[in-house]
Amino acid sequence: MNLVILVAAIAPVVLIFGLGYLAGKYKDFDHDQAIGFSHFALKYALPVALFLSMATFKRDLLLQQGPLVVVMIIGYSLFFGVSYLVLCMMTRDRLTAVLLGYAVSSTAAPIYGLTVLDPIYGDTVGGGVVGLAAVVTNLLQVSVVIYLLESASRSETSRPSLARTLGKTIKNPLVWAPVLGTIVSLSGLTMPPVSVSVLKPLAVCAPGAAIFACGLALASYSLNLRSRTVILGSLVCVVLQPAVFFVALKAWGLKSAMAKAAFVASAMPTSTPSALFAQQYGKCEVETASIMLLTTLGMVVVIPATVAICEWI
Repeated sequence: MNLVILVAAIAPVVLIFGLGYLAGKYKDFDHDQAIGFSHFALKYALPVALFLSMATFKRDLLLQQGPLVVVMIIGYSLFFGVSYLVLCMMTRDRLTAVLLGYAVSSTAAPIYGLTVLDPIYGDTVGGGVVGLAAVVTNLLQVSVVIYLLESASRSETSRPSLARTLGKTIKNPLVWAPVLGTIVSLSGLTMPPVSVSVLKPLAVCAPGAAIFACGLALASYSLNLRSRTVILGSLVCVVLQPAVFFVALKAWGLKSAMAKAAFVASAMPTSTPSALFAQQYGKCEVETASIMLLTTLGMVVVIPATVAICEWI
């Protein structure tokens, strides 16, 4: 892989994330402004970008991605389930098990993916993988995580309904926007050029805004990069999880550019909601925030390594 392409893929993430972090540390944005910035990025700009990525995806190519979706379910959702059970058996309380299990199994691919994958694999493949990852992780992982978090923090009589939790998840723009785009693609309809032109300016700013918002949010957390939990959790996130993807892709015999891009995406940092959930429930805040920072910095090494390993897929 050309070194210039790798730098073009990774450098913007590190730079923009760093700027967001510094902006947060120097209080360039107050608390309400930071929340507003995150809402703009995650509820407006990024959903539009994911919708366009999936809506303009070639129908024939999309229909071929069933096996890849199964691999993502194994690599993200099933991996979370196993991580959660292992942590429960290690005498962790259920709330801690859910938070740390999600931290090591979630992915920032829906946020960082467009910036990292597009220069390496092109807009079609990069956008397709990011859209599929957003649907799988938000629909089949986040909904379960929210249910388990609510269950662990409430009494038996006040535990939430899984159906209601799933319904709330579906209302998330990061879920329904790529799903709607997928429906448009599968229907064989072509997006009118004027519609693409109207939405594209918002979609173009989405990756940068989302990455900046991540750095901005992280600046409000305490960090401990020497913790054994943080180091092991980061290694699980950027080494063990990609290894699961590699084995699954090899076992299924998937060798396409989409499969390779999905493998690279599996090595991306833990997702921002992992730190937000920890803050909301008042537990594991230092650990999840530190894992988020360490895995983001680790992209400098991990992404080139996974791109190189793709030669064996």
